[in-house]
Amino acid sequence: MNRPLLICLSATRNYGWVTRAFCEANSRWADYIIIVDQMSTDETREICATYDKVILIDDQDMSYSETRRCVMALNRARQIEGDKILIYLAIDEILPANWLETKDAQMILSSKPTDMFVMEWANILPFNNHYIATHDANMYRIFHDDDFTPFDNQNRDMHTHCLPYHYGGLERHINDFPILHFGSYNVKWTYIKNHYYGMIDYDKNHRSIVQLSRYYHTTMQTEEENGDGELLPQWLWKDVDIFELVDTETMPILLDECKKLIQKNGPKHYAKIDIWEEPMLTYLGVEDPRSWCMKLVHAYLRWTQKYHDNILVRGIDKVLKYIV
Repeated sequence: MNRPLLICLSATRNYGWVTRAFCEANSRWADYIIIVDQMSTDETREICATYDKVILIDDQDMSYSETRRCVMALNRARQIEGDKILIYLAIDEILPANWLETKDAQMILSSKPTDMFVMEWANILPFNNHYIATHDANMYRIFHDDDFTPFDNQNRDMHTHCLPYHYGGLERHINDFPILHFGSYNVKWTYIKNHYYGMIDYDKNHRSIVQLSRYYHTTMQTEEENGDGELLPQWLWKDVDIFELVDTETMPILLDECKKLIQKNGPKHYAKIDIWEEPMLTYLGVEDPRSWCMKLVHAYLRWTQKYHDNILVRGIDKVLKYIV
């Protein structure tokens, strides 16, 4: 019996530092890779052009909208005839080398239209081939397409489902393999990315300052810390060192996006967000817009980041949500 087509969907803007690793790894299992590109100005587009399986779609709208890019990718995938399994990966994510050899992969391949699959991350650390697992993050990333179910952003244009969600369909959890995520691998990128997405999240979703700080302010891993374990040999390819395809030296272009937001809305607009460390002030070329009171709040949030699940800290956090 012929298996369904495996179609990888993604979206990007100026993620050239990891695009080659994404295309190289995912080309090894995908029948098609559809990437919605928001007119990247780095080497992203040139890299994509070197991979035959990549279909690049131009998103000429420069506003931030996860909904728009997900719908664009979905519509293009549905132009491909045949039984299809859609797998949405961020541009800094890949599936392990051995995933098609697992029992869960066979469950996916033998699934029925409208079946959905939830996955976990293995966040790759910048040192020692180790990772941090996310057992509490249920990421819906695989949909056996029925060519009908519409995309539903659940009234959120950020941190929403990337695929159609069929409310009558069967949802299953993948245990045999994780998504390998490079989100923490590039220290420079992670630093700038957290600040940029914090600003976008603040504008779009109006989440509290406490929520934003807890979500985006992470303590960087050191060489002595090994996370939850070492990457399994079967997750990696024997004929290519995927890490050699990742650029961690170039200064992130996302810094320019941060500058554009500051120029558009002004520093005071983002004064409540915890992004105002000395390096960021230097990058942006602005003075710290925070009041002394807000500086104290940010100092508290950082000092208690490691203890955010503590019952006392959680109580204080609830109070802060209403007064800042």
